[in-house]
Amino acid sequence: MPIPPASESADDRTALEPIRVLRPRNTDALAQLLEEIRQDEHYRGHATETAPVPHTSADGGTEELPPVPGDETEEPTARDRNSRPRLGPGQRRAAIVIAVAAAAVVGFGCSLLIPGPTAATPAAPSANASTAPTSAAPTSAAPSAVGAADVLTNPGFESGGISPWNCAGHPGSVVSSPVHTGSKALMGTVSSSDTAQCDQTVAVRPNTAYSLSGWVRGSYVYLGVSGGTSTWTTSPSGYSLLTVSFTSGPSQTSATIYVHGWYAQGDYYADDITLSVSGGGGHT
Repeated sequence: MPIPPASESADDRTALEPIRVLRPRNTDALAQLLEEIRQDEHYRGHATETAPVPHTSADGGTEELPPVPGDETEEPTARDRNSRPRLGPGQRRAAIVIAVAAAAVVGFGCSLLIPGPTAATPAAPSANASTAPTSAAPTSAAPSAVGAADVLTNPGFESGGISPWNCAGHPGSVVSSPVHTGSKALMGTVSSSDTAQCDQTVAVRPNTAYSLSGWVRGSYVYLGVSGGTSTWTTSPSGYSLLTVSFTSGPSQTSATIYVHGWYAQGDYYADDITLSVSGGGGHT
């Protein structure tokens, strides 16, 4: 084979440089796969089959359900293998992408549903009779004589008698007129040597403040407590209220309440005499 003669002149042609061809990248792979599925002729020709509905016989008997397609317990025949639709390349890729996307969505949803750590809520205390606090029902004992609103007995002389009042000197009497309230009142007859005092001894509590009051009528009528304070008024034409306050001693358990007139000043009348603990009240 003849060898071509060498060229005496230098090769003045420009050397070719390699050219880099840039191909545009398809960023939407899922859209492309779905488009390939849509254009796949075999997929378009695939018919949708509906699962048979189980039929119940009229006489209430039971019927066997048709075999489940794709049962792993039975070996597929050659006819079944040939009759099954085959997925194209686009369909297989789309199925893989859809499965991966579904798994990601399911995983994200599960992460949202899993509750985070929460602070323990303290349980409400149980209603246990041995531990639950109990409050004793308030009890109120019946007031004794010294704590009653009106300590005196027969304060308005409505019994028709003097008792338990004690009238020294000229005995007192109960009259029907004049009265302050009710239908009876006390009348004391004084003299030049006697004030016609009537008194009653009652039980009191030590170191307790009392209020004594009474309605009187006459000239110079007195109301007070023996060994303590007293007050007086002159009211010949009508009843007038007298009030005295005193406090029992540390060991005092009784007190004598009295009412009387004055020497040679005529008869006096008294009604509704009451003794009560200060603030406890009493009728007037």
